[in-house]
Amino acid sequence: MKQPLLTAILTLAAFASGNAGETVVFESVKLTAATVINWELRNNETVDAKKIGGPLSIKLESCKGIVITACDLNSIELIGCQDITIRNCRIHDSERIAVQIGGCTDVVVEGCRIENVVSGVYAVGGHGIRVLGNFMRNMKGPFPRGQAAQFDEVTGTNNAICYNYVINERGRSVPEDCINLYKSAGTAESPVLVENNYLTGDPVAGSQDKSPNGSGIMLGDEGGAHILCRKNTILSAAQMGIGVAGGHFIRVEDNFVFGLKSNVTSQGMYVWNQSKQPCDHITLARNRVHWVNKEGEEFSFWNGGGATDLTETDNHFSDAALLSEAPPPPPSKAPLPPKPWVTMNADGTQKVRLGWKIE
Repeated sequence: MKQPLLTAILTLAAFASGNAGETVVFESVKLTAATVINWELRNNETVDAKKIGGPLSIKLESCKGIVITACDLNSIELIGCQDITIRNCRIHDSERIAVQIGGCTDVVVEGCRIENVVSGVYAVGGHGIRVLGNFMRNMKGPFPRGQAAQFDEVTGTNNAICYNYVINERGRSVPEDCINLYKSAGTAESPVLVENNYLTGDPVAGSQDKSPNGSGIMLGDEGGAHILCRKNTILSAAQMGIGVAGGHFIRVEDNFVFGLKSNVTSQGMYVWNQSKQPCDHITLARNRVHWVNKEGEEFSFWNGGGATDLTETDNHFSDAALLSEAPPPPPSKAPLPPKPWVTMNADGTQKVRLGWKIE
C-alpha cells in the first residue's frame, strides 16, 4: 500500500465532526493526472484524487449521485444535477467561477480550498444547496462577480452557507459581497442559514481599496424571505458589514462586526429596503458592531427606511469595548478549511484526505 506524500497529525478541540481532544490525521493524497470530465446523465460515480486542468475541469449535466473528493481542479460547472458532493478539493487559479451551480438540487461543497478565482460558489435556482466549512481566498471578480458564496434565486429547504473562512488580500483580489443572497428564500421551518462564517479583508490593510459597494454579508438583495444570519464574524472585510436590503422574515442575530477606517468604509450594519417590493419582519438581536467610516466617524448602524416591523433587541451598536478586545480567532489555520470532510478509521482515529500539499 502506497504511503501518502505527507501526513500531519493535529489535535483540535471540536474540529469538524470530531469531539474535543480527538486526533485527526491530515493526509495529502497522491494525485493522478486526468483529462477534463464532461459527463451527461451519469449516476453514482466517484472522482477521487485527480488533478484535472483546463479552464473547466469538470462539467456535469443532468447527473445524479456524483462525489468529487480530494482533487486539484480549476473549476466545476453543474447543470440540472441532483445529489452532488464536492469535498476536500483544491479549486484555484481560474478565470471562471470555482463552482457554478445551475438549477440543481442537493449539492454540497464542503471542506474545499478555493483561491484566486472569479467567485467561489455561485448557485442559480434550485434548492438544497450547502456551502460548508471551506477556506476561500482572493475572489477576483470583476463585478458583478467577486463573491465567495452567492445564492441567486435559490429557494426551498436545506440551503446553507456556514463555517466558511474568507480572506481577500489587498492587491490580489477584487471582491464584492463576501456572501450574497439575491432573491433567495427558505421556508419558515427551514430558513436559509448563514452561520458561523469568518470573513476578513487583508490581514494588514483591512478593506482598503476594496469595492465601494461590497459587503461582508448582503441579505434580501432585491428581495427574499426566511433567512437566518447568526454567529458570523466580520473583520474589515468590505465597505460595510451586514446589510438587509429587502425581503421578509429575516433575522440577524449574535454577529460580531468590526471595521477600521479605510478609503471605502461606510456603515457596519444597515436595514434599507432597496428593492421595489415590500420589506417586513426584520429582526436584529444581540449583535455587536463597531465600524468606522472613511471620514473617521463611528457609524455602526443605519436604518435607511422602507422596512416595516423592524425589531431591535439587545444590540450593541457603536460598541467601543470591541476596540480593547481580541477578536474571535480564525476557525482554522489558513489554508486548512474549517470543516473538511472527516472519515473514521477502523482504529477509531479520524482522517482528512486533502487534494493539496499540507503547508
